[in-house]
Amino acid sequence: MNQPLVTIGLTTYNATDSVKRAIKSALAQTWRPIEIIICDDCSSDTTPAILSKIAEIQPEIRLFRNSINSGVATSRNQIIKEARGEYIAFFDDDDESSPDRIAIQVNRIVTYEKEFSNGAPVICHAARQVIYPNGMKRIERTMGERIGAPAPFGLAVAHRILMGTPLVDGTGACPTCSQMARTSTYRDLGGFDPALRRGEDTEFNIRLAQAGGHFAGIGKPLVSQTMTQTSDKSLEDEHRYMLIIMKKHRDIIEETGQYNFCLRWLEGKQAWLKGDRVRFGYFLIRTALTNPVQTFRRLSESLPNLALNRAFRKFHDT
Repeated sequence: MNQPLVTIGLTTYNATDSVKRAIKSALAQTWRPIEIIICDDCSSDTTPAILSKIAEIQPEIRLFRNSINSGVATSRNQIIKEARGEYIAFFDDDDESSPDRIAIQVNRIVTYEKEFSNGAPVICHAARQVIYPNGMKRIERTMGERIGAPAPFGLAVAHRILMGTPLVDGTGACPTCSQMARTSTYRDLGGFDPALRRGEDTEFNIRLAQAGGHFAGIGKPLVSQTMTQTSDKSLEDEHRYMLIIMKKHRDIIEETGQYNFCLRWLEGKQAWLKGDRVRFGYFLIRTALTNPVQTFRRLSESLPNLALNRAFRKFHDT
């Protein structure tokens, strides 16, 4: 029986030291047929030369290059536009995926669609091993890992992302580096927001949730994610773009009457991440007095992610 073509979308920027490894990981996938679309975001190092040399001898690779540095969302949108596959799986230029990643994710989507989605879009993320510059490794879970049961879907997922609302089987992140969905799903939603250079995957997931999307995950770590320090990764940028995302989707938060509280919570989290104990203490006292129930709930929900947030803070402090 013929298997559907899967597009592996790999975005890259100044990745001389890692892009060969990432491409090797894509070519090593057991699933066939595949096409590998690489979009280089106007790299200024030797990445373009490396890509051209590999593409010359690998017929499964198609190579594109942005004329100016435009951000990862624009690069992913180029991949979505050019994709010929029935599915798109996104790879990052400093990560590696297990050889069976594509096969497992296609099977998860197809099986879930038959059992639970009732025609709604389905997106699949895998758990991943995260490797930090100091050598520390963590296994990070994703949403919807339970097999044989409905995964988180719809506005409940948007509430989980934007407001931390508890959600059954909703623990874990949904980054693009471990993501797969039907190509039609990406196109129907208009791809990623090109105005966002950070958090574009978070914002896409919110819109998918609004569209009734199901988040079917895989508990096996299929991606080894290397946390590479670059100029566009800072606590300030993470905070700024998350604030933009919250303002963009203010209507969802306003329906619950939590918008102002969520803005304050974001400011408090930023103070904690930056190690500003005085500002964080003031925030905690103020919110506990004005919104005691919401403050207690958010603190309780934050505890399971404490180790992850500490690792995140240490990564940006390095």
